[in-house]
Amino acid sequence: MNVFSSTDKKKESTEWLNLDELSLVDVSRELNTSLNMEPRLFNRFRQQEVEELLLESGLLKAVQSRGFPDSVLSIEVLNDFDNRVYIKTKNNKILVHMRLKVSQFHLKGDDEEFPMVYIDWLLTQNLNFAGSKLKKELYFGQEYPGLNVLNEITDFIRLLSQRLGTSGAFNVPEYFHDAALFSRKFRFIDPEKEGTFRALIRSFKGTNLRQLSSLIHKNKVCFESGEPYEWKYGEMISCTDIYLEKKVFQDSYFKKVEEIKQKLKFTLNSKTKFK
Repeated sequence: MNVFSSTDKKKESTEWLNLDELSLVDVSRELNTSLNMEPRLFNRFRQQEVEELLLESGLLKAVQSRGFPDSVLSIEVLNDFDNRVYIKTKNNKILVHMRLKVSQFHLKGDDEEFPMVYIDWLLTQNLNFAGSKLKKELYFGQEYPGLNVLNEITDFIRLLSQRLGTSGAFNVPEYFHDAALFSRKFRFIDPEKEGTFRALIRSFKGTNLRQLSSLIHKNKVCFESGEPYEWKYGEMISCTDIYLEKKVFQDSYFKKVEEIKQKLKFTLNSKTKFK
């Protein structure tokens, strides 16, 4: 699964957060880490420590159970703020690629800032299908089917956030299916986006996720009124800090989500039918 097809998020895509203005955190200062010549994730975690987090989250075991028993961990540190975590085959082929940053996060109209892990790029791919004649339908942006390990990846990133001492993690999923796959632990900051997202899921309950995402991104979904629906992605966050959780997700947030969810109904445009 190629969750994020580009690191170049559209500048006008969000009203809550301008990704071009993210201020990167010096983790060696803010999180009491120290410089070392040995590559360390976020200048803190040695490879063995990262492997322990992968095991604790179940990610390494999940990858191995998908048919890659000899998979290995690789860490690439571009700078203090830009870190790559790879799980590769014994032949050095990429199975999982995570590009992670630590950034100061703040809500619109709020002076408080929170250090957060930003998921800039995420890719999983099942290379057992490489060169296969099996015509398996792919999500937008995929070259190979995914490994179905996003729950474990989410758990790994949350564990990493907790060990770093950050307030959680956030991402900007470009596609509907990305948001759906992240929704177990992440929510849209904007309650209207979250409510609309939930209304889409409710309106097409029982529909295959891959098929629904394809219909949405091919502009074949419309509001009940007949007005075309256009997917607009936004920031989703997962809090590991109770204070931030309560600050963002108040009762008024969930009330608004439910209001939007109940109000909106979606259907296919008149020229489209489910196959």
